[in-house]
Amino acid sequence: MNRSSYVTSTGVLVLGTDQVFTQSPVETGLGSWEDTDPCRYANQSCRGKLFGALKSCRRQREKSQALCQAHQKQLEQKAEWEGQRDQMMQALQTTMTSTAQKQQTANSAMKTGLTIGGVTLAGAALFLYLKSKRKSKPSK
Repeated sequence: MNRSSYVTSTGVLVLGTDQVFTQSPVETGLGSWEDTDPCRYANQSCRGKLFGALKSCRRQREKSQALCQAHQKQLEQKAEWEGQRDQMMQALQTTMTSTAQKQQTANSAMKTGLTIGGVTLAGAALFLYLKSKRKSKPSK
């Protein structure tokens, strides 16, 4: 980094005079189980807790269960999207391969056609040249 780069207390990176900002994660020290492990407290037992602790425990368990269900749905959707992406990539690769083969076949046919046409044209020119030579030959 150059001399004018610095990181602010909110985690914003300032690069030089361009004022390009990038957000970096800010750790509070309290931990964020919601982001790292949303299913952490989904099966938590609140047995043995009383009053406020019981209420807090139940609230945390319900929140964790809701987050866990949402997280599972996200994982399923991501797996489905990746499967679809893989299928599309495979189809694209197959299409590109078949197109390249068809193009190569077309190029080969075109080259062969040009070669045959060139030979035919050269033969016709030679034939006309020889025919004109015969006519212009003085007969004795």
